[in-house]
Formats: sequence, structure tokens, C-alpha cells
Amino acid sequence: MMKKKHVRIISFSLGIIILILLLFNFGVNYWLRSKLPDYIKNNSAYNVSYENLSVDLVTGDISASAITVSNKNPDDRNVIGIEGKMETLAISRLGIYDAIFNKRINSSDLQLINPDLKIILAKPVDDKTGKKDGIKSELIHPS
Repeated sequence: MMKKKHVRIISFSLGIIILILLLFNFGVNYWLRSKLPDYIKNNSAYNVSYENLSVDLVTGDISASAITVSNKNPDDRNVIGIEGKMETLAISRLGIYDAIFNKRINSSDLQLINPDLKIILAKPVDDKTGKKDGIKSELIHPS
């Protein structure tokens, strides 16, 4: 009798934990679908649009389709210039914790399917001054 009661309590607890995790996953997916475009618009140097976004927090897999990207200020040479489109972007095993709390992106696999991108590198940073002065003097006059 006592054993059945423990099994029921453990089963009920596991069921509630699984339900909470599923609701959290669906909630984050909904938030990403509805709020991510505004977040990118307000916190990025790029205009990014996409047709479909899929996020699985359990595995850390993210995919987006019909993506277009361009610089908000194409004349700014202090940021990497990216312009173009791609059919699909797939990220596998994204470190969600690192991305949210440490602002560092870790992933085991990144796939760009049918990319048509023009990338212009930003000005390099001078190690001595910490400013974006152009090409380092050491590269022009090697010692």
C-alpha cells in the first residue's frame, strides 16, 4: 500500500515536470516567433527577415527559412557588411545557456543552404591603440 503511494507521487511529480518543460519550450518558441524580429531590429546592425523559424530548446536546434539580411548602415566600415539571402540557416546544438547568460554563441554545426551573400570585412582593430585604424603597420613593414 505504501509502495503504491510513493510510485503515484513520483509519477505525478515527473508528469508535472515534463508538462512544465513542454510549456516552457512552447512559450519560448512563441516568444521567439513574435518578438525576435523586433529584438533583431532594435539590437542589431542588420536588417534581417525570415519566413519560418523553428526552435527546439531541448536539443538546441534552430532553423530558419527564406532569410534575407542587409546592413542598416551600409557605409559603416566598423561592422561586418552582410547583404544577401539564403534558403535555410540551420544551427545544431546551440548552447542556449551561453547565448542567453554569457552572450557567447557555441554550436556544433552551422549550415547555410543556398547562400547568396556578399560579405565585406570591417576595418581591423590596431592592437596598440585599440582603434580601427586600417591595416596594421606591422603588416606593411615586417621586421
